[in-house]
Amino acid sequence: LGHANYQAIYDMSQKDMVKGMPIDLSSAPPKCQSCVLGKQTKTPVPKKREEGHRATRRLEKVWVDLSGPEARNSACHRSRTGNNYIMNIVDDYTSYPWTIPLVNKDD
Repeated sequence: LGHANYQAIYDMSQKDMVKGMPIDLSSAPPKCQSCVLGKQTKTPVPKKREEGHRATRRLEKVWVDLSGPEARNSACHRSRTGNNYIMNIVDDYTSYPWTIPLVNKDD
């Protein structure tokens, strides 16, 4: 699932909560690629299209949204064909939408 951050490990070491785990304070802690990616955010879809930011050709810019799985107590948490997720794609130029049902996120 993950690992403790550097500060938590350092605090445990200072309070003698762990033994045999040397902490090297002479250099910066290593950067975990998964942690860096997990903290990144994406620009949300703008509520109103601004001048100059709209696509000038079809499929030049598309907006993608993945939703699911729905809550277990929901009446439609899974389709009859076994799809748990819905991927919505909207072309910025034409505003044409596509809705694609997916069984898994990695489909």
